[in-house]
Formats: sequence, C-alpha cells, structure tokens
Amino acid sequence: MDLQTRVLKYLRYGNEPTEEQKALVCDAIKEAGRYARPQFVYRFFELSEGEDGVISCPELDLNYPSFQKLLTRFQSDSLCILVSTLGPAIDRRIDALAETDPAKMVLIDAAANALIEDETNKFQERLGLKEETFRYGPGYGDVPLSMQRAIFDLMPEISKIGIVLDDSNLMHPMKSMTGLIGFKSQ
Repeated sequence: MDLQTRVLKYLRYGNEPTEEQKALVCDAIKEAGRYARPQFVYRFFELSEGEDGVISCPELDLNYPSFQKLLTRFQSDSLCILVSTLGPAIDRRIDALAETDPAKMVLIDAAANALIEDETNKFQERLGLKEETFRYGPGYGDVPLSMQRAIFDLMPEISKIGIVLDDSNLMHPMKSMTGLIGFKSQ
C-alpha cells in the first residue's frame, strides 16, 4: 500500500479524494518526512514447543491464545522483537500544530502513523526473515499492553533510540511501535 493510500486509511477517508485533497495528503507526508528520524532495534529469540503444544520463549511470556494461534499456524521456531520510532521531533511538530492549526495536525498525525508503519515494514524486509508472521504488538488481541514493560526490561538497548515507557505502558515518542514477529530460522 502506498503512503498516500495509507494516510487516507488512517483518516478513514472512504471516497475518491479530489486533487486538492491528494495535494494536502502529499504535503502532509512530505512534512512528516522532514521531521521523522527513523530508528530501529531488534533482537532474535529461539522458540520451543512444549508437549502441550504451547510455543514458548524462556525470556518472554507468549502464552496468549491469539499469538499462540499465529505462531502455530506459521510453525514459527524463532521470534524477532522489533522496536521502531520516528523520534521526538515529529511528536513536537504535531503538538505545536494542535495549538495553531488543528486540521493540519490531523493530517500530519495520520501521515506520521503511515510513515512509521512504512519505515518499519521496509526495515523488517531487510531483516530477511523466512515464513514470517505479521507484526503482532502488545495491545493487540489478548496480548496486554503491559507486555511492553517486559520487552523494555528484556531489551535495554531500546532506550538508546530514545524511547521510554510511561506508567500506562505507552511509548514516547508516540510515533513508535513494538512488533513481535514469529518466523522459521531454517
């Protein structure tokens, strides 16, 4: 999916956009790109399947039915935890626009959402994972957002790219994401 389509999806725009609307989205993508400073950290872990069929990782609790189903369907024997951010400048820009131009803020926010997803997809591709699941993150399905804390404890290198967790387990900068990706190592 191209960035313009993804931005329109985040804006929940269902009609065919006019040329003027396309230009506004294009400008928002360019502006978000000027403020974005994508950074990534990742780590690989081995998975094992117990006699009960539960796939486990000694370092992290993965015993959530929706994630287990995904790992089983793809017969994953490894896990990649990938954390990405666009950095704090884009958050500051969005916050400033909230005060001065709320309509533009909505466009830049949607463009930044599309951009973090796009940049993370490109980075994930470069990892060359085999038979990978889609990125599953804390807060999806039955996987609690509190898993963020366990991931941050497990991967102190996350702080080196400037991401911190608040008391609600939300990441700051806000345009950051955590992904759990099951894959086959062979």
